[in-house]
Amino acid sequence: MSEDYFKKTKEKFEAKIPNYGTDSFRKMRDAIRKGLSRQENEHMLRIRRLKTLLLGDWTDEEKKALLHKIKNTLLENGYYAQTIDNYHDPKRVGHYNLTQILEYCCVNHQLIVFIDGEGQGTLTEQNYLAENYIFHGKMLFFIEESKFNKFKQNPNEYFMSFPAIIRYKKTELIDDVLIYVALRIHRLANIIQTQTKHGRGISNSKYVPWKERLSKPKSLKV
Repeated sequence: MSEDYFKKTKEKFEAKIPNYGTDSFRKMRDAIRKGLSRQENEHMLRIRRLKTLLLGDWTDEEKKALLHKIKNTLLENGYYAQTIDNYHDPKRVGHYNLTQILEYCCVNHQLIVFIDGEGQGTLTEQNYLAENYIFHGKMLFFIEESKFNKFKQNPNEYFMSFPAIIRYKKTELIDDVLIYVALRIHRLANIIQTQTKHGRGISNSKYVPWKERLSKPKSLKV
């Protein structure tokens, strides 16, 4: 580029930006800081409105404690999280069954963290999520590395039911969940901001709620 280009660009900036130390410069600086602070606050508010559902083995106390530890770690870092036992109590007479609870929770949470397990409740969760593929886009599927390595040479239908698999080491599960949840939630918050700006997403009159999306695939004939 020619020297004239840089000279003209410099002159434009000098014409628009007041001299450092002047009242005009301080006013511009404060206005920029205020605008950035408002954007940051709006972004963090969107982050805190997005809900994460934790699914995994929760029938014995040790495994239930692990899920609660993961949930508390997310909460401590500013990410709203719940476990299935917030909604499902098999000891209560007349309580909704696990499948009904899963449908409600998967529809009303923006992110699903599913940690592979062996318990009967976890198998129900596996089957439900595998069948309802519309939830796969909001799902993070974690599987212990040694189990993954055991089956990777001969993947069964269960593994092939999920589009993305995240391997973890037992000592690193909590940190891994926090990292992946943070990445996904921040990305989702940015998408919502962009959609809102352009009149898309939930602000669009043609937006289809998750409850309706869930019912449509069942009526399709293949």
